[in-house]
Amino acid sequence: MLSDGEFHSSIWEDGIEVWVTQMGPLMNMNTAFIDRKNGVVAIIDPYDAEQWREKLEQEGLEATHLLYTHTHRDHAAGYPGMMSIYPNLEVWGHEDARVPDLLGNVVFREVHFTNTWNSGPSESEEWSAGSVSLQVTHSPGHAPGHVTIHGHGVYHAGDLLFVRSAGRVDLPGGNPGAQQRSLIKAKAVLSSLDPNWRLIPGHRYDSYGGKTPDWISVGEALVHNYFLSNITMID
Repeated sequence: MLSDGEFHSSIWEDGIEVWVTQMGPLMNMNTAFIDRKNGVVAIIDPYDAEQWREKLEQEGLEATHLLYTHTHRDHAAGYPGMMSIYPNLEVWGHEDARVPDLLGNVVFREVHFTNTWNSGPSESEEWSAGSVSLQVTHSPGHAPGHVTIHGHGVYHAGDLLFVRSAGRVDLPGGNPGAQQRSLIKAKAVLSSLDPNWRLIPGHRYDSYGGKTPDWISVGEALVHNYFLSNITMID
């Protein structure tokens, strides 16, 4: 298991580096996709700006893109610091995650997106920068405008899925029906991927195999995640 702020780095077969780290008291999982040749560093839900700055400086890199699964306060905790350190960042999220009517609730943090995805629920669109190429799927239910992001050997689930369970729907903006439909779509997407890909959850919450792992393989998730194994896909 990763300690707080520890990074696991791997290189996908196309040369893209994939970094995964765990940060904060809620054990938030962050994923980054790095194309050194083109100077692209795209980070999903960075939690601690200073820890990210330190790691990137060690590697001679700078963040270029922030990709948000949703705008709950824990997932956007690093947003102000990242913008202070890297003021020219592109900041991406789904248009439905702007939630101006919910910003008075402590659950949400305002994130000023420079660009947005606009796909309908359960629809996917491609996002690319340099040689980084990702599929972004609109997966609402846990929060408005929630997305999942996959490519280069990983499926970053945000708070749609954890290792053995799924995200709660009782917070402001939650929608059980939308979550059910998003889980059905997630199972279809995951079933189409190589089972050896990694499913990165939004938090390291669940035990599996006698441990509390940072991630699980897609093949294992399809069998052992309660929601994925018990939900029925629609043709």
